[in-house]
Amino acid sequence: MVSRINQINNFLKNNQIETKNLIPIKNDASFRKYFRVDKKILMDADPHLGEDVGSFININHVLREFKLNVPEIFTIDKENGFLLLEDLGENIFSQILNSENEEQLYKQAIDVLVEIYKKDLNKFSNFTFLEKYSVEKLQDESQLFIEWYLKKYLKINITDTDIKDFKDIINKIFNNLDTKFEKLVLRDYHVDNLILQKSKLGLKQVGILDFQDAVLGSSSYDLISIIEDVRRPISKDLKNILIKYFIDLTGYDSNQLEKELAFYSVQRNLKILGIFSRLNLRDNKSKYMQYNDIAWKYIESNLNNPTMSDLKVWLKKILPNAK
Repeated sequence: MVSRINQINNFLKNNQIETKNLIPIKNDASFRKYFRVDKKILMDADPHLGEDVGSFININHVLREFKLNVPEIFTIDKENGFLLLEDLGENIFSQILNSENEEQLYKQAIDVLVEIYKKDLNKFSNFTFLEKYSVEKLQDESQLFIEWYLKKYLKINITDTDIKDFKDIINKIFNNLDTKFEKLVLRDYHVDNLILQKSKLGLKQVGILDFQDAVLGSSSYDLISIIEDVRRPISKDLKNILIKYFIDLTGYDSNQLEKELAFYSVQRNLKILGIFSRLNLRDNKSKYMQYNDIAWKYIESNLNNPTMSDLKVWLKKILPNAK
């Protein structure tokens, strides 16, 4: 069997690129790897590790139709899981944010979400390949919290009845939200995945990375993803400013948005606790556990929304001393 490094070398050789110039880029929690090489980016998405470049390619085409800034794809090797991409630069939002530019950069990020929100998907590409962010999918994600955080990390013997109650509560809250599944939801929309390109104009100043897990659902998911990011919390005042900014630009009903933000924040952060526990226990990546306290702060804050009362009671029962 050909080693992965040999596959990389062959791919680069076929594209007339010197492999000696390959520079690894710091990777996040996924199995995908990225390298800089000859002013381009190599995405290494090994199919044997469950990765697939197909979704990235599809969503890339959609976002380009939206006239948004995503990397141009120069070369595709689907079988072996390689893409050669445009390099959008190194001005990652999370690394250049400071007290002076914070509000402006976050508003630019939200301008992109507003643009996506305003798009009528029926006027663009065929979206049949996109999965709906259904309650079933949300339940699958929430199981990470139960399996990896409660059972394997905290070693809690949770009963089948308690698990069923949890699922029923998630179902009830989600159904009451009455989600229409009509907007593109990027799902990994946070400041580590955005790049500032000052040389470009308008919305294209914001380069977007890591969108391959996009689904159809509510734009509120991406909004809460960026304003409640465990790796870069922002002040409550700025959070409120950004929510109002989003409402002013979209006309979103404020009461509906408040309910959606509360639910997606809690669901998302429970999932994060599960993912971080899995990274710690299965993949020996313990550094993510440092964010657990922040995730719990978001969960506890949003559980105060009246729509979350049943889930608040359930969590208190299972975790009387949460964290």
